[in-house]
Amino acid sequence: MKKSHRMQILVDLAKRKEDSAAQQLARDKAKVQYDEQKLNELREYAGQYESERNLLGLSAYLTTNYQHFVNRVQQAIVQQEAAVGRSEQQADMSMRRWLQARSKTKSMDWLKEKNHKAELVVEAKQEQRQSDEFAMRRFLDNMR
Repeated sequence: MKKSHRMQILVDLAKRKEDSAAQQLARDKAKVQYDEQKLNELREYAGQYESERNLLGLSAYLTTNYQHFVNRVQQAIVQQEAAVGRSEQQADMSMRRWLQARSKTKSMDWLKEKNHKAELVVEAKQEQRQSDEFAMRRFLDNMR
C-alpha cells in the first residue's frame, strides 16, 4: 500500500474528529443562544413587573410581597447571566477544539498530497527508465 493511501486513512480519521468537533461547537452555540433568549425573557418579565408596580397602588403588605417576587426574579436573572457566561466559555473551548482539529486535518491532507506527488515523480521516473530500456533493447535488436 502506498504511503499516500495510508495517509488517506489518517486524513479520514482526522476529518471525522473535525466533524465531531464541529457538531459539538454547533450544539454549544445553540446552548448559548438558548440561554441568552431565556435571559432576555427574564429581563422582559422583570421589567413588566417593575413597570406594573409603579402603576398599581398597592398596600404596604402587597408591596413587600411584590418586592420579594421581583427580587427572586432578579436572582434568577443573575443566575441566568452566569449560565450564559458558562455556555459562552464552553462554546469558546469547542471553537478552539474545532480549530485545532481543522488545522490537523489540513496538515495531514497537505502531507498526503506531498507524498502523492512524490509517488507520481517516482512512477514517472520508473516509466521513463522502462521506456528507455525498451528503446535500447529494440535498437540493439535492430543492430543485430
